[in-house]
Amino acid sequence: MLYPHRTMPLRAFFTALLILAPASAAPTGLTGRQDSGEVPAVWPTPQNISLSGTEVSLKGSVTIVTGSAADAATIDAIKTIVVAAGGTAVVSTDPTCDGTQIIIGTEEENSPAAAAAKALTGESADGLAADGYVLASGKYENQPSIVLNGVDARGTFYASQTLRQLLDGHHVPGISVRDWPLMSIRGSIEGFYGIPWSHQARLDQYVFYGQHKMNTYIYTPKDDPLLRAQWRTLYEGEALTELQELVDTANANHVDFVFALSPGLDLCFSSDKDFNATIAKFDQIRDLGVCSFYVALDDIPIEFHCDEDTEKWPHTDDYHWFADAQAYYLNRIQEEYIEKNNLKDLETVPTNYAGSEPDPYKEEFGTQLDKKIRIQWTGEGVFSDNITVDSVLQADKTYVTDKLYLWDNFPVNDGNRDRLFLNPLTGRAADLHEHLLGFTSNPMIQPYASLPALANYADYTWNGPSYDAAKSMDAVLQELAGSDSDAHDAVAAFADLNQNWPYQTPTTNAPKLNADIDAFWAAREDSNSSEDGTAALRDRLELLATLPDVLPKMALKGFATDVAPWATVAAQWANACQHLIAMLEALDDGDQTTADSEYESAQEWVEKTKAKTVGDRNDQGEDLPDSIVPVTGDGAFDTFVKDAVAVYNGE
Repeated sequence: MLYPHRTMPLRAFFTALLILAPASAAPTGLTGRQDSGEVPAVWPTPQNISLSGTEVSLKGSVTIVTGSAADAATIDAIKTIVVAAGGTAVVSTDPTCDGTQIIIGTEEENSPAAAAAKALTGESADGLAADGYVLASGKYENQPSIVLNGVDARGTFYASQTLRQLLDGHHVPGISVRDWPLMSIRGSIEGFYGIPWSHQARLDQYVFYGQHKMNTYIYTPKDDPLLRAQWRTLYEGEALTELQELVDTANANHVDFVFALSPGLDLCFSSDKDFNATIAKFDQIRDLGVCSFYVALDDIPIEFHCDEDTEKWPHTDDYHWFADAQAYYLNRIQEEYIEKNNLKDLETVPTNYAGSEPDPYKEEFGTQLDKKIRIQWTGEGVFSDNITVDSVLQADKTYVTDKLYLWDNFPVNDGNRDRLFLNPLTGRAADLHEHLLGFTSNPMIQPYASLPALANYADYTWNGPSYDAAKSMDAVLQELAGSDSDAHDAVAAFADLNQNWPYQTPTTNAPKLNADIDAFWAAREDSNSSEDGTAALRDRLELLATLPDVLPKMALKGFATDVAPWATVAAQWANACQHLIAMLEALDDGDQTTADSEYESAQEWVEKTKAKTVGDRNDQGEDLPDSIVPVTGDGAFDTFVKDAVAVYNGE
């Protein structure tokens, strides 16, 4: 891999961010909010949040009151919060009469948590949707108290993530939160082609998902031959050891690790031998602690691979034969394996996975499929600019299911490997939660650069009606940048350069840079203006020229490593544009010699932007270092260069 991810684990990143800058650990600072009556910002946006009671200090001794089955990840998260506030955490199964107490747990494992929630808010978490929780702070039985009452263990863990964001110096404001997700599936599917994520990057993803209340990761990297080309072969050695660590880390962060097998390239659907090979593979992964399984039937030829299938399902013109064979195989897994072992219902993506219009394959597939099996769909296209309620309702009918959820091919860039997509998630109807189980995002080849979009998905799938794309993106960029204001300004300016997702209508190209460029040209044409309309562009170019040096100051170092080739080419374009501005000024002054020199310098920088600096991997699994030219800010940089050169040439 050209840019290996040798960074601190993401858990350490969040811990350091919280300890070093408590107010910036939340996407927005909380200082003074309670005094002003402003409700603190929490991401994802809770269903109900309000100020109530008095603030609670976490400085000094703080007792974490757990139940009979306390979750280690939740306790660790709370300990980190207490330490960041200047306190000392003591874990106990019994309430205390001294100092601040944080009471955690579900009704079943720790009934005092439910009692405290009722006392402070009027209601416990009982009756909330899965993953829901109640968080409250104030005086409980005349003692400074915080309660984290989850409807389940994951809900209590999510309450700790909300508490992390509420910390304001040494205190937590008097607050009442009653919260739950509107979609039951919230996460990612590692389903892209090209250079795979590193083992460490996958581990870091799960920590991030836990922090952002995402609960699903579907493991289906196209580079893993034991998922596709050699799907019958069991894991062994280092590959098995790494899988165990992935599963353990996902489980610790309350992320469902979904194992997706892709046997369709040579599967005999009716074969007992191939069915048993499927079960043997699933059994090996189940022994690692996996409870969720998936059969991917995408990107395969529509043909049979054995005579038995051809005899059992004779070919017709309507593709019913293919749909029937697939449904037979999937139903057998659901009935003979999934249900027998009390696992979560099977998941699948059909061979025809896009569009809502009916066709014989989709209808037959859905009709014959066990109604408990969940079906993934990519929207009206493989890449969907918009996903509407009408489209989903039609797709439900077309696939004959009420178990539909999205394989959303954003921000994936395996079809545009020269680009990054850092635009926020838009175009998803606010009320899709009423008709879908959820979303899994197919991220970019660059794992850490994918985190901004993944945070958008977290916010959207948790609370779609309150989702604000711009605010969500601003919050996660602040989070990833950390407390360094220069790093935040740099990553925000860099994100502006990488907005042009090609499947969006209309396509957006570096909107802020283009606005500054437009103002620059307008100012040059208006000689009577008393203001310097060219200053904004000069300042932006100066900032962009520093990207390779400033982005590594971000709290999340992996982001800077991922985007290094694009940061470098952005700086090269910025340098070229700076020389062109100097050229234009020289022309204004009648200094042709300086203008010529600046023109030549600009051309040298433009030439540097053509270098291949991004690595790739071919279909045979061979790494191809320095094989792709990174592209950023196109439609802005290149147009400015063209227009400035036209002035130089007297056009």
